[in-house]
Amino acid sequence: MNDLGMPASHQGERLLWVQVLRGVAALLVLAGHAQGVLLDAAARQGQALQRLPLPPGGFGVDLFFCISGLIMVVASRPLYGQPGAAGAFLRRRALRLVPLYWLATGLSVLALLVGRHGLERTSWNDLLASLLFLPYPVYGDAAQPFPLLTLGWSLNYEVFFYALFAVFIALPTRRAVACTVAALAAIVLAGSLVTPHTMALHFWSRPILLEFGLGCLLGLWWLRGAPAASAAVLGFGSAALVALALDPFGLSIKPAGGSTPNDLVRVIGWGLPAAALLAAALWLERHGVTLSLGRVGQALARLGDWSYSLYLMHPFALLATVKAWERLALHQQLPWWMLGALLPLGSLLLAALSYRFIEQPLLRRLRPAPLVRRVEARA
Repeated sequence: MNDLGMPASHQGERLLWVQVLRGVAALLVLAGHAQGVLLDAAARQGQALQRLPLPPGGFGVDLFFCISGLIMVVASRPLYGQPGAAGAFLRRRALRLVPLYWLATGLSVLALLVGRHGLERTSWNDLLASLLFLPYPVYGDAAQPFPLLTLGWSLNYEVFFYALFAVFIALPTRRAVACTVAALAAIVLAGSLVTPHTMALHFWSRPILLEFGLGCLLGLWWLRGAPAASAAVLGFGSAALVALALDPFGLSIKPAGGSTPNDLVRVIGWGLPAAALLAAALWLERHGVTLSLGRVGQALARLGDWSYSLYLMHPFALLATVKAWERLALHQQLPWWMLGALLPLGSLLLAALSYRFIEQPLLRRLRPAPLVRRVEARA
């Protein structure tokens, strides 16, 4: 997801600190899933490993949602108030999001076919709902309507946000952002006051949608030159880091071992800290703090380039790595920490290959014609 728009005075550049946060978000998700796979693999061999107090992986999704709201507002600057803006925006989003996700969904079907695990319960409705970003209980849990590629649940929210944003994008900038944020709040309020009659409406009215709104407001703040940017913003970002460090297992958000709800508690516990970190990143960007990035920061920025490939492809790398480990009975010869290292390394390698040989070539081939690109944001 390497599509960073700029304010008027900085067009053609990238928001490097936001890109670094995108890399951090991708790493958080990967680390959370990798640790879960490691613990499960050890448990199957009768070993009870201690869970490391890493930052909560789920927080990476909340950070992604805030970043998405910011980027859509900033990168759509050429479209506001223009005729045909909605179509141009949605077309660009579809070209960016759909091809790689459909490929990953196809790989999920292949994994089910090879493993024959859950394949007998999979129907054409499951596949169609997954491909169309519709909430549907593919795995039989109405409370968690995951698609075939389970982490695609977050993309179902992304696409809903894109559709809502497109409704107002032909308005002037401030009105477009205000209407989008107001619509998000109204949808969440309606879902809280009136129990939705369908699972899809219930899913699409969860408070986690407000995190896109937080990002939208930060995007408008950036476009206006971040007039209130002060060192206090860094203080909020630091406080967010402290809050996350004090609750590495996310126990303030969910019960131990339980699933993470998409309710207001999550927005307060993870959404607000994510917005605070994003605001701090914008402050650093506005004040030209780039030299301090160093090699680690540059690596995280590169990881931000790979983030979409990493998000979609890492489950397959984790699955292949742990299957090979078990098939070769490596746990009898090697310590478990080596599997803990191989899981993220294999995922990063697959992400790099996917970005280089699949994602980038697809984007080049599907790029709109020059005439169309003139009225489309780099979004």
